[in-house]
Formats: sequence, structure tokens, C-alpha cells
Amino acid sequence: MKPVISIIAFLFASLMPLAAQESLAPDEVAAGRNVARSRVVSYPTAELAAEHCAEAVQSQYIRVVSEWSRTEQDDAIVFKSQYAIPFSWLSRLATLYVGEASGAYEVLVNGKRVGYTSNPFSPAEFDVTKASKEDMNTVEIRIFKNHWSHRLEDNIASGTPSVGEVYVMSQPQIRLRDVLHNARIDAGTEEAIVEVGMVVKTESLNPKKARIHYELMSPDTTVVTYGHRDIELGMRSEDTIKIMAQIPREALWSASSPTLYRLNLSTQIEGRYAEYQTHLIGFRVVECDADGNLIINGEQVALSYIDADAHSVKATDIVAAREQGKNAVRFKMGAVPQQAYALCDSLGMYVYAQVPINTSKSGTSRVVGGNPSNDPLWREAYLDRVETTYRTTQNRTCVVGYVLAKDSANGISLYDSYLYLKSLEKKRPVVYEEVAGEWNSD
Repeated sequence: MKPVISIIAFLFASLMPLAAQESLAPDEVAAGRNVARSRVVSYPTAELAAEHCAEAVQSQYIRVVSEWSRTEQDDAIVFKSQYAIPFSWLSRLATLYVGEASGAYEVLVNGKRVGYTSNPFSPAEFDVTKASKEDMNTVEIRIFKNHWSHRLEDNIASGTPSVGEVYVMSQPQIRLRDVLHNARIDAGTEEAIVEVGMVVKTESLNPKKARIHYELMSPDTTVVTYGHRDIELGMRSEDTIKIMAQIPREALWSASSPTLYRLNLSTQIEGRYAEYQTHLIGFRVVECDADGNLIINGEQVALSYIDADAHSVKATDIVAAREQGKNAVRFKMGAVPQQAYALCDSLGMYVYAQVPINTSKSGTSRVVGGNPSNDPLWREAYLDRVETTYRTTQNRTCVVGYVLAKDSANGISLYDSYLYLKSLEKKRPVVYEEVAGEWNSD
């Protein structure tokens, strides 16, 4: 009888890890989270926008959230703070920006759940217009203790729970939602054609009109192009205004010549200016040839890396690396603060943005219960991390490619992730070092 009991006990024990994994299979990937976008910061005056660019500092349209209290609950670590909404915001949109957190989290405003994300490493934004009230508001970020997303984060050592940059921003009902840019070299000339797309969106239930003013300036303050475009949007719709200009080929951005142009924007509604934005843009052409070589501005580039902590890297570190002949920086997988990317933009360091997927502890098995990279149940969680990583870094000039995952075996979830990222990004390379001879890496 004992051998039978031992066999039953062995089978039960062997099934327990599988059952535990299945119980932590992904369910809700995100809720109430806005479509991811590039860094957009709105200011009440052109002077403030020009001075701070995409830096979120306290202003009439920005409420920086700080001074968090921290409590512990059975299922979460809760960070709690406050922000004030002035009367002038009541006819405008209010958006809560969370730069990063130490784990999957949900957001509550005045006790009401407004959103949730399973990817804490990419910036996330939540519409808090209806949940907010005039004067003081309470915001809570609840970081879950035991969440299925941890299985995608085997590279993250358990540490002190934390939240990154958080602020609430006001924008008008019809607003500049995003700014995109592109460049191509004009064949047979010493010129480059640059294109800027200004994405305008409204949440209004009625048609809305706006006039978008633009000014593109070179580093020496020469105005490359300027003007305005009128736009009318229907109920909760979105459209893109495109402008094109010609710049010298030698003015394209590269590690050896990190030239940044300044794009000044303003939105005029019914004769009144409703917001101002300034974006620093480096125009460059990035491609990957058939042999997997990186081509920047028509020339093959070999990358020479330094490894750096994205949360502590300084300008002096970048300058020292450049003096040693380095032209690229490799950040640890996980959250990369916007100021780290901005530093690489301004000082000229190439970066491959990494999608935060590491399932090394799940092994390489592709059978049911093995690595989630070959489990269709995990597909949406993979695709969400791909999309949010891409959309929040696509305008960063320094980002010249993407790393699909790290130490995560291979299979259907990563195949679809590669295809999806390639559908979003037509030129910059997508690589996965552990591809083991398969096709989903450039």
C-alpha cells in the first residue's frame, strides 16, 4: 500500500506548481488607462513651455504629486497623496501621469477606482476628470503584492515598493495629444526631408474647432518653418496635422552630432490660447539592412556600449563614456525615467529600448505549464508590454532599436510580439538575443 500512497503523493506534489501557475494566469491586462503616447507636457504660456520643454514642473496646468504616505494592506502596498484642482480646470481635461511603479498597480481618486495597469515599467496616464473635484483630491496607488505579472519580471529583484514621477496635467477639451516625427534623406542632394505629425484629439460630444500654431526652429534659433492649421473634429474623434520641411543633411541627429530642433506649438480655441507645448526633436534616419547591420543617416554604425543605471545616470557619466569612444548606453531592463532618455537625446547616445519581459525562471520548456512565451494565454500581456514600450519611446531620438525580451525562451507569444512591434515600427530593428536561430529577430 505504501508504494501506491507514495505515487499519489508524488503526482499531487508535481501538479501543485502547475496549478499555482495556472491560478496566476493573466486576466485583466489594463483598465481605464489612456492610449500610451510620447511625452506631452502642457503649459499656460509660451515662455514656460520653452523654458521647461517636456519637464513637468508645478504650474497653472501641472500639479506635481509628492509627499506620499505608505500603508500596507493584505493584498497591496498603498501610496497615498493629494492634489488640488483649481476652478479654471473644471471645463478642461485632467490627466494623471504615473511614470513607473515597482509592480502592477491600480489608481484610486477620492476612493474611486479610475484605472489599472499590469505593466508598471512604462509611463501610464489615466483620465481623472470626472473623479476629481474642485480643491483638494486624494490619490492612491495600490501596488499589488501577488500578481500574475510577476512571472514576466524574473529579472526584477524584490525590493522596496516605490512609485516614480506622478503629476496631474490639465489640457483643453480639444488638445494636442501627441507629436510624431520622421525623416528621410533626399536622394542626390545634401538635404533631408523632415515630417512632423501633430495628433489632435477631442473628448467632446459636440464638434470642436481649434487653430494649431507651429514653429520649428534650428539650434541657432533660425526658423525652419512656421504657420498654423485649422482643424474641426467630430464627437470624441482624432486627426493628425502634418507639416514638412527641408533641413541640411549634416543637421541630422547622430551620436557624433546630437542636433536637436525645437518645435513650439500652441492651441487656439475661439480666439483664446488654451495650451502651449515645446518639444525637442532630433531628426535622423534609422534602418536595418538585410544582414542585420544598423544604418543611421545612410551609414553603417557599430555600437559600443556602457552599462548604466537609468535612475542614477548623470551627464558626466555620458560625457566620460563619449571620451572613451562609447556611443551607446545599455540600461537595465525595467523602467527608464524620461530624464534618462532626454539625457541621451541631448548628449548623443544610442539606446535600444527594452520591452520589460523576462521569464527566465520558467525555463525553456514549451509544453503547457512551461514558459509563458509559448502560451497563448499570455499573448495579450506580451503585446501590451510591446505596445506601451513602443508608444512611450517612439519619439525619443536616442532610441534606435528595440529589444523584444530577455531570457524568455521562445514561442507564440514572442512570435506575435515581434510581428506586432514590426507593424508599429517599420524601420528600426527589433532584436531578441535568445532567438536561437528562429526568425523573430532582426
